[in-house]
Amino acid sequence: MVLRPRWGWLFALSIMQIIAGCVAIASPIIASLAAVAIFGAVLILTATLQLIHAFKVRAWPRSAWYGLGGALYAIAGLMTAQNPIGGAIALAVLIAVLLIADGVLRIMFAMAARPISGWGWLMSAGIGSVVAGAFLLIGWPADALWIVGLLLGINLILTGVMYAALALGARSSRPAVAT
Repeated sequence: MVLRPRWGWLFALSIMQIIAGCVAIASPIIASLAAVAIFGAVLILTATLQLIHAFKVRAWPRSAWYGLGGALYAIAGLMTAQNPIGGAIALAVLIAVLLIADGVLRIMFAMAARPISGWGWLMSAGIGSVVAGAFLLIGWPADALWIVGLLLGINLILTGVMYAALALGARSSRPAVAT
């Protein structure tokens, strides 16, 4: 297995993610504002690169549209940087819509997969996603400032646990024998 020689690095990453997740859950408002700041910085960086590229491909007939897309990224990034609380509120709406859409798709997939064993888990996950998105919209905008940080913390912990399981599994795996 490719991960076996480097399982320790993956395990260290998992521990760092779990710790970061716990910190985010302990301070969800700070984590929300940090996530929004990073999101804004990514938007500004994307805008900069897209605008530079649009000027370099001016001969392309659609370069103006491409540049306009970069300008929109720049506007969104600057607005997020100037008003991180507004950015957190907007991000909460996007997360709610994403959860609801993902939940509906999972429910539809579960209905299509119904005779397959375990389809109920998929249905439950879909319903849970729709409910979480709905609660987020019902509590919006009051919950927006802390919910982004809480969700970030939960995601970091779950990802850290997954990486820890993967690292420990790689550590205990036996090398494949060629046949």
